[in-house]
Amino acid sequence: MPHSIFIRERKGDEVRPPELIAHDIDSISLANRLVRRIAKSCRLNGYDCATGQRWFQHRSQVFDIYRMKTDG
Repeated sequence: MPHSIFIRERKGDEVRPPELIAHDIDSISLANRLVRRIAKSCRLNGYDCATGQRWFQHRSQVFDIYRMKTDG
């Protein structure tokens, strides 16, 4: 089953709608690896155990990045 990668910006208490940045990734391990590498490309990054999502900070903006199974 294919997977997609989404990213969304946090703005204070507000969370913007997610944006699709990659799709039709056949392997769950590849999709997870891409999410991890994108997040780790920024010095400030981490993993939120409560949501199961990775996050990173670019300049003063904080983003969530995650993989999701998609129909296909």
